[in-house]
Amino acid sequence: MGLLKLEKGQILHKSAADTVSTIEVLVKGRLKISNQYSSIELSVGGFVGIVEKPGKPYIYTYEALEESAVYSYPFETVDDIPNVVRSNPKIAAILASQSTETAYKCVDVFEQEYEEALEEYEGIKSDYANYPNLCLKVGETPKTFPEIDNLIPPEKGGKVPEWSLTFVKALKESEAHLKKVFYPLNIDIAVGMVMTTYTIYNIISEQSQLLAEYRKALTSQCASFNSTMKVIKAKIHDQERMEEGGEAVVTVVNALDTILLYSGVSTEIATKFQDQIKEFKANDNRYDSSDECRALRRNIGTTYYEVFTPAFLKSLTDPNVPIEVKMFFMFGFVDEELAGEKNTSILYNMAKAYTPDPEGKTLLIYEWLIKIYNLEVEPSRNEFDQDWPTYLRDQKVSGNLNQAQVDAMTDDPKSRLDFEVHNLFALGNRMTFGRISSFVPVFDSQNVLKPLDMAYLNWNKINEYYSMIKAVDYGVFCRSAVFSNPEIGINQIHYADDINPYMILMPNVGSRASLWQEIEGKKRSTPARMVVSIFNTENTEECMVKLFGEFRWEMCKTEQGVHWNDVTDPSLTSMYCDYLQFYKKNPALSTDNKEKLKTDLKKYSNNYKNVFIADYLAYVKFEAASSPRLNKVAREIIFTFCPFAKELREKIGDNPQYTELINHYNTRIANQIKPLTNVVHKLKKEDIPIPEPLSRQIAHLQK
Repeated sequence: MGLLKLEKGQILHKSAADTVSTIEVLVKGRLKISNQYSSIELSVGGFVGIVEKPGKPYIYTYEALEESAVYSYPFETVDDIPNVVRSNPKIAAILASQSTETAYKCVDVFEQEYEEALEEYEGIKSDYANYPNLCLKVGETPKTFPEIDNLIPPEKGGKVPEWSLTFVKALKESEAHLKKVFYPLNIDIAVGMVMTTYTIYNIISEQSQLLAEYRKALTSQCASFNSTMKVIKAKIHDQERMEEGGEAVVTVVNALDTILLYSGVSTEIATKFQDQIKEFKANDNRYDSSDECRALRRNIGTTYYEVFTPAFLKSLTDPNVPIEVKMFFMFGFVDEELAGEKNTSILYNMAKAYTPDPEGKTLLIYEWLIKIYNLEVEPSRNEFDQDWPTYLRDQKVSGNLNQAQVDAMTDDPKSRLDFEVHNLFALGNRMTFGRISSFVPVFDSQNVLKPLDMAYLNWNKINEYYSMIKAVDYGVFCRSAVFSNPEIGINQIHYADDINPYMILMPNVGSRASLWQEIEGKKRSTPARMVVSIFNTENTEECMVKLFGEFRWEMCKTEQGVHWNDVTDPSLTSMYCDYLQFYKKNPALSTDNKEKLKTDLKKYSNNYKNVFIADYLAYVKFEAASSPRLNKVAREIIFTFCPFAKELREKIGDNPQYTELINHYNTRIANQIKPLTNVVHKLKKEDIPIPEPLSRQIAHLQK
């Protein structure tokens, strides 16, 4: 109880979330009292929460429109209201005047709400009457909507006496005189006026709630028809545009309705998603850190995937997926107003012009989910690093599944799809967005920080980054494999298998790329899985180099197993861990080098992998351009395990920092090639075809 100060935008009481126990008087600033359909503004002297029921959840939300303050009093019964007036005799006239003002605003808003409800009802009935003719115009077969025939118009509220409405309006007209002469005469007059107007707008509030319930029920009952009608109107609009301009211009209108109608989700889910997007779109500060904004973004994230999955399943057998749904799959697009007219046009053209990667390695999340559903690849690991078989076994052990269910789910497309959607898709989408606490999966113009055409990633651009990295670190995607054919005298030859990763484009405007997993299951010959935003707002080249550096580290750990940090078994990770762990005792490092390393380790929270990734970026971006950034020890380790390509080695061969390293490398490679060429000569002599792995390994060593 007592004085409470409010910042601009602060919620004093939240509808349905807080319980009524106090009543407040606004002593400074302005408050907004609102429900789903309307709002009124409260000025100094107004009662806050006077129509609420003590002990019940708040019906309305009370938000500060500017820096404000309220004085709080206990509120257990209606009888507490006169006590508040009597305890403030100096401002009793103001309280009475503001009660009159509030009653007038309530009357005005109630009449507006009724007109809007009546307009909604009449609009639906009018559309339903025109529906058959409009279907004929666009060449569709009319459907039946019996629920529309059963609609009843809204009631204005017989409990609101007509005299009370005219009485309040008369008080408003004489407000200045009453405030100056009448209300100050006696405090009981002020109390009586507060309670009289309270009785009036309390009745109005109850009737307003009934209207709100009517409109919610109307929206739910007519959701299917309204979605169908909006799609038809959009088609008619397109036809008219074509007739006027002679151009086949397709306008994206009511995209969310098209998507929801296509997905076939229940009316409950469709209405929920529409309400969430409407609320999100109406809030200019929708990425605020307030609990309300966080909850809304989280709820949108949940409903988004509830809509995505059924839409995806339907599209698998539909050769004519609407362009709005394609944009939804590709970009998370749901609403043309949320995206903005210009962005909507760009997204439309991108979706229309999209062509898949001929090699099938750079994929939209939609295309990736098709591979999962069709059993072409195994589902990705979940957040606990469990692959699909491991997850099912774990569920069986924990008692959530029995053996029959495990057997049924193992190769069940829908089960695999759900696992992938809730793991790689949902988590990868959030991860690549970059700002986890602000993540929302729908396309929003507020997130567009870079021209879309510049931020857009497709398979052509991804392949360019592959070429760029291989021109520096030619063995970046290679992993060790073994070839054996005793019949021709080859017992065992190790060769480098170059396997480009899967690059999965997540439908968001984000700033990160991430390695999801370096191999599939335990098969080292399988492609890695990487995720990146389809619209990358950061320096994409650096983003990709860091990603490839992360792959280098994780692939080495996988190949080395438990020995990944054992320096007696030299590898990239073991040598780098040893270098970072004992840098203080390393005589090859200068004092400045050691100070820089100390700073770097602190910067990356002593995470050796992140230190390596930063050094790898410097190695690829600067060292390869003859611009030294690394110390001698880091340079030697990285060059040993991530050597430059042949052309680059020749280019920097006279650089004293690399001369010795390149000479050692050439000697080592010559020693590796010699036994292989001997095998080739032997096979040729015996007229035996050269095995492809052998030829590939020699070519690899000569790069």
